[in-house]
Amino acid sequence: MKKATALLMLAVFLAGGIFSAAAFAAPGKRPQGEALAAIPKGELTENDVQGLLLMREEEKLAMDLYRELGAKWGIRTFTRIAESEQQHTGSVKLLIDRYGLPDPSEGKKAGKFSSPELQKLYDELLEQGSRSRIDALKAGALVEELDIMDLRKAIEETKNEDLRMVFSNLERGSMNHLGAFGRQLSRENVRYEARHMSQEEADSIMNSGSVQGSGRNRESAPGGRWRN
Repeated sequence: MKKATALLMLAVFLAGGIFSAAAFAAPGKRPQGEALAAIPKGELTENDVQGLLLMREEEKLAMDLYRELGAKWGIRTFTRIAESEQQHTGSVKLLIDRYGLPDPSEGKKAGKFSSPELQKLYDELLEQGSRSRIDALKAGALVEELDIMDLRKAIEETKNEDLRMVFSNLERGSMNHLGAFGRQLSRENVRYEARHMSQEEADSIMNSGSVQGSGRNRESAPGGRWRN
């Protein structure tokens, strides 16, 4: 009963708000939240576990950072995307609960993380983003770049359909967010310089509209996390 309830909650959550209906279900197909309810619970590998824990905190990092930078600079893009990141980290939390994993974000205040690596990244990006509006937007774009690369790695490593479905949705959301930051920078006459994917792909994402399909371009640089 408990497992069924958790599964239903996950389905309702995903169907109800992470993405627009157009992005969430292709024409002729049922919504992914509904499809998820029919997916049996799989066996998690160590990579699956680490991927879930990472994405839980990485999405929280984005949410916390954008709230801080949005409040400091009054840029609505940050406020809107922070709301989406709250849904993103919540969707990963439901998967964490479904598989009975410890929640690394439990009891953590805004800007605080279990991962020392993520804590360092947050502190550095907050310092960078506090310098100027341009630096803030660049920090946001970098977070989304990292998100995309980590999500792609997690998708490639897992065989669990429920994880792949959620991670794929989050990847599309991150691509849309990267596009939003890139277009905001363009309005400031600044071109974002990609650090973790090819410049060609970054430009393509930032010059396009919202991503609805798989939306992936595999010209990205290998790896993905915090290469300086």
